[in-house]
Amino acid sequence: MKSIVVSLTCLSVAVIGGCSFTPQEQAEGDFRYTEAALHDGLEAAPGLTLPESRSQYRVPDVQANTPVGKSVNIKSPILVWPTAAGSRVEETQDDVKVSFDELEGMANLAEFVWGSALAELSARQIPVTSEQPQQRLETGWVVDEREVGEDDLLLRTERRFELVMETPDHGRTTSLSVDMIEKQESGPGKGFSSGLVADRNAEARFLNSIINEVAVRQNTNQGIVATDDSIDVTAGFNEEGYPALTLDTSFQNTWGLMGAVLPELGFAIDDLNQSTGRYYTTYAKSQSGLSKLAFWRDSAEGKLDIPEGDYEVQVTGNRELTTITFYFDGEALSAAQLNRLYGPVAAEIRRQNQG
Repeated sequence: MKSIVVSLTCLSVAVIGGCSFTPQEQAEGDFRYTEAALHDGLEAAPGLTLPESRSQYRVPDVQANTPVGKSVNIKSPILVWPTAAGSRVEETQDDVKVSFDELEGMANLAEFVWGSALAELSARQIPVTSEQPQQRLETGWVVDEREVGEDDLLLRTERRFELVMETPDHGRTTSLSVDMIEKQESGPGKGFSSGLVADRNAEARFLNSIINEVAVRQNTNQGIVATDDSIDVTAGFNEEGYPALTLDTSFQNTWGLMGAVLPELGFAIDDLNQSTGRYYTTYAKSQSGLSKLAFWRDSAEGKLDIPEGDYEVQVTGNRELTTITFYFDGEALSAAQLNRLYGPVAAEIRRQNQG
């Protein structure tokens, strides 16, 4: 009976007080700080003087019309993610921007990035209303529909974006920035959601989709030409002193090659992480590919002279030199073990590079 009385009491309070709903992005509290006022300065006692004032701890006046109290959006903003090779973010409160550096074999960085942007817009069926190639473009309306409020009201938001590219004369780097230039809302949920963070999130999502397209085109070598078909593969050591294969080519090139080389040698790629340069694989003699380079295989079984099991392949390097280190059960292969792998791995790398 007690629980029923409590429930009825809560219900009556809700009816009397009316429907109260706080959006997820809205801050809660009494917001007394919004009523705070500056106090008069200190006054010296009779016969005393105040020390010379300094502005070290003075709170500056806020010039911008920024939200306070319940108008503050407390949801975490969407970040710009530099997922493409050679990309980096210098994110500020006002700018949504990414920079790209030229990669080895890239004939024209600005053309490559701009082409990736246009390809992404075309794939998403976003119209381009005006364009200055490799400088600036404006999009048509980009539609975003979501449910807002306690009653899950449909809010339809349409935005237009400006994409700006800045490329210095040397052409070895370029940047893309996104800015929303126009917005209109409709639907039952109109006015239920604060637009400041939502608009910036939309800009970040728009730019992230372009960065991802750049990354995809890099991995498939679209728009990237090889500067030299020959790769010198030698046995040496990585920066940590472990036996490793050394290649006189860029990390990006080696990473892409190993994605094709490993399955051909019999390594099934279970997982990978390009940011750390790691391929997580399982070697089985039955998994070897159909390479015609039979001379590098074990004469008895036609397979590699290594035990079956889990291997981790680490690729490290820069634009000019990379190393490949093989780990078996968490331990780096010895120099003798690596020497037995040298012939087949080097041959397959050269074959994939030329093919």
